[in-house]
Amino acid sequence: MLRVDHILVPLDLHENAEPVVAWAAFMARTLHSALTLLHVNESLELLKRRPIASPEPSLGGGDDLDAWRRTYLQTAQTELASLASRYCSDLFVSSEILEGRAHVAILDYLGKNEHDLVVMGTHGRPWYQRLMLGSTAETVLRAAPCPMLIVRNAAASASLPQLKTVLLPIDFSVSGAVGEEWALQLAAGKNVIVLHAVENPLLDVYDPDQAPIDLRQVMEASREHPPRSAQPFWDHAHQVAHAKMSAIRQQLLGAQAQVELIVREGPAVDDILKTAEKRSVDLIVMATHGRSGVRRFLLGSVTEKIIRAAPCPVLAVRSK
Repeated sequence: MLRVDHILVPLDLHENAEPVVAWAAFMARTLHSALTLLHVNESLELLKRRPIASPEPSLGGGDDLDAWRRTYLQTAQTELASLASRYCSDLFVSSEILEGRAHVAILDYLGKNEHDLVVMGTHGRPWYQRLMLGSTAETVLRAAPCPMLIVRNAAASASLPQLKTVLLPIDFSVSGAVGEEWALQLAAGKNVIVLHAVENPLLDVYDPDQAPIDLRQVMEASREHPPRSAQPFWDHAHQVAHAKMSAIRQQLLGAQAQVELIVREGPAVDDILKTAEKRSVDLIVMATHGRSGVRRFLLGSVTEKIIRAAPCPVLAVRSK
């Protein structure tokens, strides 16, 4: 059984923080956890790089840098207290305000303080900005030592969070099992959709050598319909996928969840996003495999692509 004792909630108070805090509070109640609301003041970093003659009136009213810092600190503390009062009144909540670059300060804080989950917002930059820079949430996701719940906060949420339907995409990798652990933790009384996308039926995960192949039938089918020559491998991959998913289904049923198994053919990202949209999924739980280097910079992992386009929050669990 997973233990989630402390949740860190980094907030950008210059954007819409309410959906992020609402989801963090929801998860804290569900998992019986304490919360820390964290804000990083990045404005002084900008001043250090390009100083100006006098601070803007809203930040300092012409006072010196220390006065500006005190004003900012007081304003941030007031906003954090207001968010805690509105969404976390029944929870144990603490707050922290740091200075520096947001992703650097957040990762440094995580390195010095033990947390079991991070909840962050992402507003979705245009693709060309994201390709060159990456959002703070994605940057933290790549290096955070614990799972992250990513909440889209581009607009105010019309309703409080709910968790009726959970989507669990699986790829049968050993590292992907960590996502299954979190799904089990959240599954009680929920509808859980377990989804697998077959992109290539010849992968070792499907044991293609065990596929029942009638060579004469394959040759005859390939003359009339060339693509059908590989159909036995696709059929075998579906059978193997369903067999492997049945074990996950039994675990979820043991957690009093209502379980649906879906096997589809095609790109995993497309299938996950279509299912989440069509089935009004409340939360996607999936493992991130932590690619690095040029490959990630150019392509991004499946998890990061889902985060950028999903219609609901995504709980990304780093592979062990």
